Amino acid sequence: METLTSRPMLATGLACVAAALIIRPLLLRRPPQARTDIIPSPRQTLLRTLSPSQLASLPYPPNVLPGSRAMKTPYGTIHVFEFGPCQGERVLLLAGMSTPCIALSSLAESLAAQGCRVMLFDYFGRGWSDTPDPAEVDHDERLYVSQMLDRRDGGGGGGGGLGGFHLIGYSFGGGLAAEFASWFPHAVRSVTLIAPGGLMRASGNSWRTRVLYSRGWLPEWTLQYFVRRQFEPAKEDKTQAGGHFDHASLVSSRPDITVGSVVAWQLGHHVGFIPAVMSAFRYGPIHERYEEWARLRTRLAERRQDSSLPGLFAGKMLLVLGSSDPIVTEEQIVPDMRKILGDDDAVEVLVLDGGHEVAFVKGSEIADAAIRFWTEISD
Repeated sequence: METLTSRPMLATGLACVAAALIIRPLLLRRPPQARTDIIPSPRQTLLRTLSPSQLASLPYPPNVLPGSRAMKTPYGTIHVFEFGPCQGERVLLLAGMSTPCIALSSLAESLAAQGCRVMLFDYFGRGWSDTPDPAEVDHDERLYVSQMLDRRDGGGGGGGGLGGFHLIGYSFGGGLAAEFASWFPHAVRSVTLIAPGGLMRASGNSWRTRVLYSRGWLPEWTLQYFVRRQFEPAKEDKTQAGGHFDHASLVSSRPDITVGSVVAWQLGHHVGFIPAVMSAFRYGPIHERYEEWARLRTRLAERRQDSSLPGLFAGKMLLVLGSSDPIVTEEQIVPDMRKILGDDDAVEVLVLDGGHEVAFVKGSEIADAAIRFWTEISD
């Protein structure tokens, strides 16, 4: 009886020991480190397949401006341009949400022609830059500020890091510039905002826009399909951005490179473009960033009271607007900006002829105004 009882007990014990030997290493094993998926840019998916002539004929050749290079970051490889006299005033340009950085090439070339050292880069998911998967990493100001800070050690031979530079931001880049200056005022000599985001009212978005950029209501692939259609270049001359936005030429040496052709190229060749833009619209510095701008107000006011503080010279910014811009209107943005900044002396306003494409078509005038502005406030 005792023998018959001990056999199943022995079998059970051996099974438990065996299970423990199998499970114990699994319990002690470190969990795998989560790694963010990187969506590759056309640099990896397209570039190697092109002949030199095909490369030169692209709507956005990677070497269309001087000083082009690829730079590795924790979130993928990005595309950078840096050119102009090495000892000149350093200027960092931040483009809009949907176009690569060559949209500001006219402004950059005009600044360089007047002795400035300029830097531009494609945001994550635009142009020739990879992107972290927006399903895993929100494309908010923290991501883009990290991209700006990655430039600190990436100045190449021109020393174009971030130590004391002028910051010029257009549209989405304007909201990003304001955010950056509010956190790192000591690093920014002056700020020029061109038709900036950041203070736009969410109530101004149509119901269609609210649905397309919502999250959780509809499958993401469905939203991406309709957003892609929304970004297809307009067949008619005029767009919701005003004027001839899609037909605006971006590069003086290549008049055929337009907003429409570059966006169409991104739609066709950058898998991460639509997801990145959608995430930036959802989480980026576009709408009603009153808390962040209040912090900027404090930084500017401190420097109007104490000129010995580094950065943001004279505690003042330059605001450039297009007279017929239907997106960032003078009637809405100027009163709102003056109200939140709390002092008329905090901002100088310049209105130029044009719509939301003012940064593309008035590059020379904006360069002149920016240089005049920072020269005056630094005296």
